Amino acid sequence: MEGKIILAKKYCLHCHEGQTRKFSGDAFSTHPYAVAEILRKYGYGDKVTQCIAYLHDVVEDAPIHMNEITEIFGFEIANGVYILSKNKGKIIEGKKLTPDEYKMRLGFSRKKIQRVKIADMIHNTLDIEKLNPTAREKKMKDSEKFYIPLGKEICPIMVMELINNIERYKKLFNSKFL
Repeated sequence: MEGKIILAKKYCLHCHEGQTRKFSGDAFSTHPYAVAEILRKYGYGDKVTQCIAYLHDVVEDAPIHMNEITEIFGFEIANGVYILSKNKGKIIEGKKLTPDEYKMRLGFSRKKIQRVKIADMIHNTLDIEKLNPTAREKKMKDSEKFYIPLGKEICPIMVMELINNIERYKKLFNSKFL
């Protein structure tokens, strides 16, 4: 069991080598590692969830094809990565998904995959103040309208961290959301 998680960590580091987080300049791999840690903190440390967390951005941000993920990690993990990859349409179906199509697929996916996305949103909202006002409001609105209700259904304790992040920025920026 631990072997696949270790492999996913190494694969994450390899695929994101040289990439940095947009606003912090930190190595990009710190993001999937943080997402996996958030999940572990709330009791979601199983092999599939952890592997999906480490790999959730590799198809989106690296020249990796879904077939490679499937061959190395198996269908269940590859399916989670596929669902979480916003530009998967470009890679597999020949078109980019709209935000609504992405949310629809995510909404009908397995709880493990949804929890990875909630953890992803938690980590992505830690530095929301660095986004431009339009992007910040969009992330806050998406959280309010989709991710928080989803999280309340599947991981109510974990989603409180996302709610707290959004409420903190709402007060900071006098936002109308939440």
